[in-house]
Amino acid sequence: MSKHRWDLFAADRAEANAVSEEIRRLDAAHEVTAVPADDAGLLADAARDQLDRDIAAIERAAAALRRADPALEVWTDPPPPTMQKPRPVWLLIGVLWLSTALVTLVAAFAISALIG
Repeated sequence: MSKHRWDLFAADRAEANAVSEEIRRLDAAHEVTAVPADDAGLLADAARDQLDRDIAAIERAAAALRRADPALEVWTDPPPPTMQKPRPVWLLIGVLWLSTALVTLVAAFAISALIG
């Protein structure tokens, strides 16, 4: 995990380095313990303990990320959706009728000018 570049997620270099060091410290503190394979009860307890340690490490890393950049929280109150009032249909129908009448009048005027 130390091969990842943790300094890319924050704009402030010092803040990114502090968070990166904290994550590296958490990774270094997280060591897998050896358990004898012949004892199933010990293995189950060790697996539960390992799971608890993993969850705690994830929670500490998440807290470090929240402190580094609180804007990354996706579930904070999303902005309310803005609904635009739809245009009335009668306005569209009126514009279509008006444009049709105008085209018809212009065509009638052009025909009468060519004939007469």
